[in-house]
Amino acid sequence: MATQFQNADARAGLRRLVASEVSEALTRQPGLAKTVVANTAQIVAAVAAAVVALPPAQQKRLKNKSADVADMIAALARDDAPAGRLVIPDPTKVEPRKGAGFGELIDLEEGRRRLSDYATKAPLEEWAGPVAGSSALHERGIARSTLHDWQKRGQVVALLAGARKHAFPLEQFVDGRPVEGIADVLKIVGHPRRAWLWLVQQSPLLANKRPIDLLKQDRKDAVVEAARTIFEHP
Repeated sequence: MATQFQNADARAGLRRLVASEVSEALTRQPGLAKTVVANTAQIVAAVAAAVVALPPAQQKRLKNKSADVADMIAALARDDAPAGRLVIPDPTKVEPRKGAGFGELIDLEEGRRRLSDYATKAPLEEWAGPVAGSSALHERGIARSTLHDWQKRGQVVALLAGARKHAFPLEQFVDGRPVEGIADVLKIVGHPRRAWLWLVQQSPLLANKRPIDLLKQDRKDAVVEAARTIFEHP
């Protein structure tokens, strides 16, 4: 039952996000009335939320029959659709799949040892971008006491570099302050490294744009909604 509620919450979050993105895109089209924009955004969001809940095989069939789906939606709008539910027919042939199984079972310590053989240590700057310590930021005009207060309040991303020292990604600062929305993302994600890694990577929920770039464009609401969809709904 809990999983059903979680899935429903995830689809609701996706529906709100899609509606917001579609509405924003449509408002840039001249001549469209507000009611048209709002109605279209809600229709697209409802369809997207419903499709996400389908199994991958049914999603693939929908993709192959997208023209038919559009006709069905248009027919529903005209109130002349066939009676009953719209049913996606099951495939006539099912291709059996044979997996390799789990393989050898090993204990936790052996698993960690094998994982360490594959893992490669990389400098912080390779994935986090340019970073600076408190001394370097002080020279840039950010007082150590201010930086410490931001870190204590969870308003700035502080990445552990070494045993006790922290490094601060420079890309999160605009005009000497953390960009608005950093604190919201940190609160949702709960881990600075994971939060920053997500912020600097392209997100499919944000039209393959980087969340940190959208925060700098005053798109905090869209970024926060995407973070909730990803990290609050397993």
